[in-house]
Amino acid sequence: MEQITAIKSDPLSYAAMKEALLGCIPRMLAIETIDGHSVRELSEKIHRNVFNLVVVGQFKRGKTSLINALMGADLLPVAVVPLTSIVTIITYGERLTVRVFFNDDRMIEIDKDTLADYVTEKGNPRNVKDVREVVITYPSDYLREGVRLIDTPGVGSIYQHNTDVAYHYLPKSDAALFLISVDQPISKAELDFLSDVKEHSNKIFFILNKADYLGDKDLQEAMDFARSVLKEAMGTEVKIFPLSSRLALEGKLAGDEGLIDKSHIRQFSDLLNEFLIKEKGNVLLLSITNNLLRLLSQARFQTELEIKSLTHPLEDLQKKIAIFEAKKQEVMLDKQDFDILLEGEIKRLSKDLLDEDITKFRKQLLAQEQINLERHFVEVRALPSRQLREALQEGVITRLRDAFNLWRKMEDDRLAKAFEAKCKRFSERINDTVDALMQFSSDLFEIPFEAIKTEALWSAKSHFYYRFKEQPGGIEMISSSLTLSLPKFIGDRIMLKKMQDYLVRAVDLQLGSAGNDFEDRLQRSKLAFRWEMLQRIEATIEGIERAVKKGLEQRNRGELEVRERQQQLTDIMARLNELNTLLTGLKKSLSQTY
Repeated sequence: MEQITAIKSDPLSYAAMKEALLGCIPRMLAIETIDGHSVRELSEKIHRNVFNLVVVGQFKRGKTSLINALMGADLLPVAVVPLTSIVTIITYGERLTVRVFFNDDRMIEIDKDTLADYVTEKGNPRNVKDVREVVITYPSDYLREGVRLIDTPGVGSIYQHNTDVAYHYLPKSDAALFLISVDQPISKAELDFLSDVKEHSNKIFFILNKADYLGDKDLQEAMDFARSVLKEAMGTEVKIFPLSSRLALEGKLAGDEGLIDKSHIRQFSDLLNEFLIKEKGNVLLLSITNNLLRLLSQARFQTELEIKSLTHPLEDLQKKIAIFEAKKQEVMLDKQDFDILLEGEIKRLSKDLLDEDITKFRKQLLAQEQINLERHFVEVRALPSRQLREALQEGVITRLRDAFNLWRKMEDDRLAKAFEAKCKRFSERINDTVDALMQFSSDLFEIPFEAIKTEALWSAKSHFYYRFKEQPGGIEMISSSLTLSLPKFIGDRIMLKKMQDYLVRAVDLQLGSAGNDFEDRLQRSKLAFRWEMLQRIEATIEGIERAVKKGLEQRNRGELEVRERQQQLTDIMARLNELNTLLTGLKKSLSQTY
């Protein structure tokens, strides 16, 4: 962790710039001409900032061991068989905690020593405990600035559901640690998986694990081979880090610098630290700084406008106010257009993405589950009829629950990303409308205004309110007692046919429920986004009107009131200019660092 300490001592470090930026927030909130709601929103975005660093690769490449080595602690269980079946998220906390989240929204806190009972195939085969994910908090400097390390199940093992879970987490990846190892050459399955990883991760670190298995010459040969294969797959040169997770962890636990050096982990961790702090954090801080400068620019204009309204000839000022009112009506029409266009885009999103995904999933699920049902029927058909019916029904419900839980999560990510893309376009349009209104007012009242372009920071909330609904306790038979009384070979075939019909009804019921929940989520997200966007326009209009109105009110109270207000506004402008200078300098530092 030495590199992190060194970076933090630098006055231009991410942590120092973040602290300086957060220090501006209360000062801005104390100024009456600044839009406090927007400032608080930006402050929350800094505090909520998370960065998902997802560890991926084929099973038995050492992903869990690498995470333990990076943390310098035996946090996650390791074994000689395919292990992880549940995604485990490690995030910063002042103390070690382990919380298990279930698909029915329950949460329990457990002791670290019992973690294997929830995240391994041995302790939780095929996720029979219905665990959604496990979240561990740990006081590691790697995680301090909002980084989340995510351990995913290995792909390519005999457990297909592990591969499915790993694929599900790819859309959440901001950067990936892709593990290969010296004891197995890179497989085609790994390269296929890599093609999906690079679609979702802006940055991929390649690690050749178990480097201690080979001597220097053989290790170099293994690296050269891996580099050539990965270069072809990525279409560009790649950097590979040789590493021994085992030696790194042993060295850190024992405080043995020799083992740590031998593990090669320092070179990798230095680069990782630099990426996490400089590239990851500075992009957000730069965007927040630009947004704060934008708010300052508007506040300075409104302050100057109130100063002018205190002294400008009244007749001329009233003419300008009338012209502004006409412009205000034009902006109101733009708001109506915004509403219509946004509603149309959300309807298209529902039809073009959600409906198509539901249709595709239904077709694939029914085809696979019909096969699974018939296979299960062959396996258990020797059971007495009543037990056979119960076994088949339990199998259908369990498999559908697993399939829907996974699909719902993947669809959630797809819809959220598509929704955010549309929101970004509309947010930019609203910003352009606000800038045009401010520029018009600047020309009208002859007050300088600086339009500052900013990146849209809107993001959809992370979960749709969906929950798998339990199937009925029994299956309706045309004549249950008659079916059970028929010769078994006849009754069993009728039972299988009815179970197949039940499967179709159950799938359609759940898809209808899920579709309605997703539609509801989209509508509520749309309303939240609409309110925030229109609030920007309304806040701008209100700010301009309030500045002029205050000036006119002060003039009616007499010369003494005017002079006192002028002094107050002069003081406010000095504070705004001071903050502008501070944020401009911070923006320059962030731009140079990034």
